[in-house]
Amino acid sequence: MILVLTMAGRYQRFLDAGHKLPKYLLPWGDKTVLSAILAELQKANTFDEVFLIANHRDEAYMPHVRAIMRTANIPPAHLVMTHDTKGQATTAMLGVQAIETTSKRPSAPVVFHNIDTVVLDRDTNQIARALSTYDGYIDVFSSQNAAYSYVLVDENRRVIEIAEKIVVSDLATSGLYGFRSAATYRDSYNEDDMYISAVYKRMISRGASILASATHPERDTIVLGTPLEYMNAALVSL
Repeated sequence: MILVLTMAGRYQRFLDAGHKLPKYLLPWGDKTVLSAILAELQKANTFDEVFLIANHRDEAYMPHVRAIMRTANIPPAHLVMTHDTKGQATTAMLGVQAIETTSKRPSAPVVFHNIDTVVLDRDTNQIARALSTYDGYIDVFSSQNAAYSYVLVDENRRVIEIAEKIVVSDLATSGLYGFRSAATYRDSYNEDDMYISAVYKRMISRGASILASATHPERDTIVLGTPLEYMNAALVSL
């Protein structure tokens, strides 16, 4: 399985709040946000390869990112630099292109994850098993926060609807999204897409099978999307 971290955002709210570092290099306990995310997702050694998609705006901080990559045994060539993108869907597509050109296993299942959510106690081996059967996989947690995105599922936890910033259920998406392969993502991607949810919507309309994870507790999904969330989460979680 392949992990792609989408970290090419501008993080404008953090800049406006006075933070100088990119969001993913802010401290999180004795780690950075980036290293904490990697540490959690790599616990079970399920990911054979990891790619990072970062913004040229953060070029000055790449020595720190490369140091984190060395610690996590990620090859330097798996850091992809880009200019501003339309959104996470476009950034993820750059990950797909990197996989198709440089991966040793370009047809392996792929997981995209954002850079402002630390997910705890996820069974990445279970995700790999799910993606051997399903076309997609969406990690969910229990919430009613209107700032998040949500899914509706059937009795078998197959996703029948995904909505951005609309509370259509109590199953919020954490930003960890799986696909059977990079090609699965490419085949349903449109260059106008901003959110990965748009790719899933297209897949659902075509009859693809997308599994929602077991419902994780909100305390195990640490969202750091805004400066206030970052500060509040540190008070609760650290």
